[in-house]
Amino acid sequence: MNLRDRDEPSSIERPGVSTVREDRRPPAGGVRGEYARLAAEYDRRWATYNHRSVELLRPYLAGRDLGTTLDLGCGTGNLLPRLAEWGARADRYVGADLSPEMLLGASARVSASPFPAALLAASSAAIPLRDGSVCTVVSASTLHDWDHPEGALAEARRVLRPGGRLLLLDWVRDRVTMRALNLALRITRNPLHRMYSGDEVAALLGTAGFQVVSAERRAITWMWGLLVIEAVRD
Repeated sequence: MNLRDRDEPSSIERPGVSTVREDRRPPAGGVRGEYARLAAEYDRRWATYNHRSVELLRPYLAGRDLGTTLDLGCGTGNLLPRLAEWGARADRYVGADLSPEMLLGASARVSASPFPAALLAASSAAIPLRDGSVCTVVSASTLHDWDHPEGALAEARRVLRPGGRLLLLDWVRDRVTMRALNLALRITRNPLHRMYSGDEVAALLGTAGFQVVSAERRAITWMWGLLVIEAVRD
């Protein structure tokens, strides 16, 4: 079975890259294995978190011309219908995720998209898109799972055109509750790489060749503290 996008693969894809296909290998361990197991219940289990966290991106995306947009670590595609709801305009949406099982959950949202949309099974460390082919990269709640954030941010910079925009939304370790959660998850949840402070995220972006435009810390519950950083490619 193929996961199909609404249009044929475009020139933004590297030669030889095709529409994402079902992966018949048994789920691996680590992050991919975890989300293979969670995929079927992910939207139900994390509905409140997904709604509240993605809502933090509204001021940065609503009513904007986004050009070709990469949703890096798109999961089940929760951002895609929100873009349409917020009146954002995208020439093309590309959702990339490490988990084919999560992408299967995104396929219905791609089919209903008001603008051309596609899905790619890909790691954040090896994005199968051409250099400078993307105008906007959005990554929501994925940084804490990246084994090599420096490599992932370098890849995001590579696919962005000069002056392209990166929106990074993730858990932030600056609140006491989040520091406690970080410690607990590092003990109990093997796939978690690490949770960063706001200053650490800004430093990672600077090293990767991004200029930070704004950084906002927000709480969506008494416990969950998140960071939204807007940056542009130098």
